[in-house]
Amino acid sequence: MTGSRRARLVLGAVCAAGLVVLYLPLVLTVVYSFNAGVQGKQSARFTGWTPDGYFRAWADDSLRSAAGTGLAVAAVVAVVSALLGSALGYSLVRHPAAWVRRTLSGLVYLFLIIPEVVFAVSVLQFTSQAGIPLGFGTLVAAHTPTAISVVALFVRTRVLTLDRELEDAGRDLGASSARVAWDIVVPQLLPGVLTGAVLAFVFSFDNLVISTFLTTPEVGTLPVYLYSSLNYGTTPEVYAATTAVLLITVAGFALAGLLHRLSSRRVRPAVLEAS
Repeated sequence: MTGSRRARLVLGAVCAAGLVVLYLPLVLTVVYSFNAGVQGKQSARFTGWTPDGYFRAWADDSLRSAAGTGLAVAAVVAVVSALLGSALGYSLVRHPAAWVRRTLSGLVYLFLIIPEVVFAVSVLQFTSQAGIPLGFGTLVAAHTPTAISVVALFVRTRVLTLDRELEDAGRDLGASSARVAWDIVVPQLLPGVLTGAVLAFVFSFDNLVISTFLTTPEVGTLPVYLYSSLNYGTTPEVYAATTAVLLITVAGFALAGLLHRLSSRRVRPAVLEAS
């Protein structure tokens, strides 16, 4: 066996071991969501297949309320992030002042690298000092900055690929700046906006650290509910709800990729027609 072949085998084995460590807990979570358990409690030993955990999770009013709140917060965050993140991403490239572009870039990366616990404590302290009650609005406000940064980076990437000659051609043909933006610029930015919005939804729905600091007994999200329920012992319905969160996350990433591909295919014909 040659040295290069031996190196490839070792690298493949290391990669396989890493994938097992990363994904085996997820597989076990899905499997144990169908575990019958012992007297309604989850057990380390698999006692039999049953979908009862999913039915009990759906019948749990507290769990359904937490899931509904989390979905509503994530939806609002996605919409707000798509609007503000698009404007921010465009400004990162096209703003005429260099110092403004550098300042905005620093703020974007700051929200992405700052630890969530630091940001959560800061927001909690601010709301306490300002007398703002915790609730749905504070959750949305706390989840939005990072989501805006995510959308802005996707849009920035699309802006860097814009063909300025198409915009100049549109103006030469008599189109107004608003018409050029709507017919030429927006279609080309749409893939980045949609992808960023879907990822913002997923990141908000899955967020645990920030939500833990800002939820109340009346307004809570599903990750916080699942984390709190571990204090009373795991049950099959907790595993079922965790599996549902996993499926929503995977579906969100899959949808983001699909929207990106479909939108990318439609951008070029739309741009050619507009020009």
